[in-house]
Amino acid sequence: MPYDIPKNVSKIYIHTGNVLNANELTQKAGQNATEEVVECLSICLSKYPSPFELNENNVHLKCDECYNTDNEEDLALRTSVKIFLTTNEVDVLEDSLKNLFKELNDEVVDSVILAFNHGKDTLLADLLTLWSILEGYVNKQKITRIGVSDIDTDLFISLYNNSIIKPTIVQINLNSCCVVPEALQEFTKDNEIQLLTHSDSKEILPQSCLAEIFGHQTELKQKIPKLEWMIRYLTHVKCRGVLANKGYIVCLKRS
Repeated sequence: MPYDIPKNVSKIYIHTGNVLNANELTQKAGQNATEEVVECLSICLSKYPSPFELNENNVHLKCDECYNTDNEEDLALRTSVKIFLTTNEVDVLEDSLKNLFKELNDEVVDSVILAFNHGKDTLLADLLTLWSILEGYVNKQKITRIGVSDIDTDLFISLYNNSIIKPTIVQINLNSCCVVPEALQEFTKDNEIQLLTHSDSKEILPQSCLAEIFGHQTELKQKIPKLEWMIRYLTHVKCRGVLANKGYIVCLKRS
């Protein structure tokens, strides 16, 4: 059943909690990130959770059952994060990071990869502005390593050469780039940068998917919200490589 957004709400933050604890989640073989997060949002919203935090026109919703985890305080954990931005605005990145560390109880994050809205006309200055925010968290020892995803080789090299804290990770999508550019391979090897591949969709949460969840809003003459940012975090047990926690935080904005 579609979820009703209160009329006074302009932003809705959805916290899935540890989706490994979501019994309803099918976790089908071959399921991509978009399909998984859509299912997670549907499960979370179907439970009609009461807002647990109301701040002016912003409402936070969470799937309570997915926060009932075993005590992992004695385990050595490593958390990696990917932030998907739909805008290059600094305030949006800062908002996502604030919610991330609140979700993780201010634990130190091993790595953060930035996937941002960009194209061939993306200016280095815009990227460096976003990058400086991540550098600030590294300087505060809240993040250990930082990197970017799906970035043009020349722009990545320019980022590396002009940044204070260098990217140590770069991700590329082999679905859209069947062969890793030779120049990128050489540069990452020469500078000891971790080159990773991923299968995330270019548009991680399309408007068509949100329309399925909030489609009846149009009947109420209200606009369907749009994705502003999304975070996926993965926490593994060190040495063993066992996945202990996987979750999403999604920020939707209604015009």
